[in-house]
Parts: sequence; structure tokens; C-alpha cells
Amino acid sequence: MSQIDEFFLIEKYFKNIGSKFLSKKNFILGSGDDSAVFKSTNNLCYSVDQNYEGIHFPKSLPPEFIATRSVLRSFSDISAMGARPLWFSVALACDLDEKFINDFSRGLNKVSNLLRVPLIGGDLIKTSQKSVTVSVSGETKKNSHLSRSGAKHNQNIYLTGELGLARKGLEEIKENCNKNIYRKKNVKRFIFPKLRLEISNSISQFASSCIDVSDGFIADLEKILIPSNQGAVINLDKIPRIDKSSLEDFTFGDDLELIFTADKKYHKKITKLSDNSGINISLLGQTKKNSRIKYLLNNDEVLFPRKKGWNHGKK
Repeated sequence: MSQIDEFFLIEKYFKNIGSKFLSKKNFILGSGDDSAVFKSTNNLCYSVDQNYEGIHFPKSLPPEFIATRSVLRSFSDISAMGARPLWFSVALACDLDEKFINDFSRGLNKVSNLLRVPLIGGDLIKTSQKSVTVSVSGETKKNSHLSRSGAKHNQNIYLTGELGLARKGLEEIKENCNKNIYRKKNVKRFIFPKLRLEISNSISQFASSCIDVSDGFIADLEKILIPSNQGAVINLDKIPRIDKSSLEDFTFGDDLELIFTADKKYHKKITKLSDNSGINISLLGQTKKNSRIKYLLNNDEVLFPRKKGWNHGKK
């Protein structure tokens, strides 16, 4: 299809995405005005992420999956706060090819229906390099949100799921662009990340800190421990992972699993939550105040390089 006017494309492909959820999310105005308007009596969480072609997704990735991956990555931040998704907005930069826009909007619709949230606005920009900027919002009950810096001495440290699926999926996409590749388990985790909303909403009542694994397990764990003035002894053998022959799964981002801390008295409740949800939750160790962070693998200490995960400012 050819390139078409920006406003025509917005009206045709984006304006009504998730509009059926507007009233349920307390919106007075949705997309179409200069701003959306909504009311809320709860605490609101807000996050924004940029996604660039060649950095956050490969150039060969179909537009539908650029959309699903970009939006779900952003909502993972809402999940890590123990919040309930409310809405999202998208600013898309591309060449305004109508087929690309059509396929991209299909991905947005999938996420909207999955999370039952409306697209409330955004922007469309003509440019040669594709990028997607996603803003998301969620809400929590008052004083029940999770943060990174609340870990306390002698608390348990947990991780949901397993590591390495997204890394393996990205490798498979780069090796094979065949359409059938997008049906594979690992590839699905990269293009359609699973959010741990059921877990985060449940633990928000008692967990002391939480973060999603977006920059790598080691890097993100330290974003909890260091601001909380805690050390730890972490048993890496307890972590389910794809590749047992290397340390890559500990440092690669995009798994979007949750790391969280909680008092030991909640261990049975967490075990029951894992059983009921069918999501593995691994106990990795305990926090130790004013101590260093020590990683053990096969009973030996592992020293990770200074670059422990993804960081845009480091090469």
C-alpha cells in the first residue's frame, strides 16, 4: 500500500482501539481531543519507554509484533508496581506505509483486548527509522504500590518464571525470518512477553520491593538491593534457565519476570500462590544488611563483569 495522510491513518487504524474499555476505566474523554480525561480515587502509576529499530527489536520483525512487544514491555513496569493496567498511548515513527500501519494496529488491538485497556492517544511521525514510544498507566489501592527500595534485612528474595526464553527467541528470529518461527515458544516470549499481573497484584499486599527483569537479572536485582542498603547471598542454581552452559541468561534483559522480597513469614503464602497460578516462584536467598552481594553457582562464587546487564550508556 502507498503512503497516506497522517490524520487519515490515525482515524482509520488507531482512534477506536480499546474504546469499549473507556467507561470501565473511568474515562470522560478518550482519543480525539487534545488530551484524554479520566477520574480516579486511587494511586496512579505512569511509565514511558522508547523502542528503536535495531536496538529494541530487529529490523526484520513484523509490525504486528513490534507493537505487541513494545506495549507489553511498558506494561511490565506497571506490573512490577503491583498496579492494574489502565490505559496506554503510542507515538509511532515510520514511513507511513498503510500496510505497515494496518499490521501494527492489529498488534495494538491484541494487547488492548488482552489487558482490557484503551489506547487513549499518541502521535504518528513520518521518518525512515522506525521507533515506538509507549506511555502506560496503572492504578493501585492507596499505600499498596510496590517499589524497588523497600527491601529489609533478612527477607527472602524470589524470582518468577525462568530466564533466557527471550534471549533464545531473539537469536532464533535473527537466524531464521521464516513466518513459522513466530509460533515457537522462545520467539513468542520475545514478541509477546508474559506479564506477571496475577503475581504482582497478589504480592502487593505484603512484598517489600519488586522489579521486572528488563535489563538483566543481575543488574535488576542490584537495583533493589543497593538502594535498600542490603547485600545477599544468591544461589543461582535455584534459577530455572534455558542455557546451563553459560552465564548469559543472568545478564540478558527482556525476560520481564519479577524479582521481589518479602518477610519469611509469607513463604507458605507465596508457595500457594505459585501452585495456584501455575507460575514457578523460586526462593533464591536472603537479604543481609550492609553486606556485599555474593553469587553462588555450583557452590563456587561467581564474579560478574561491571556491565551486568543492558545499559544504553555503556558499550
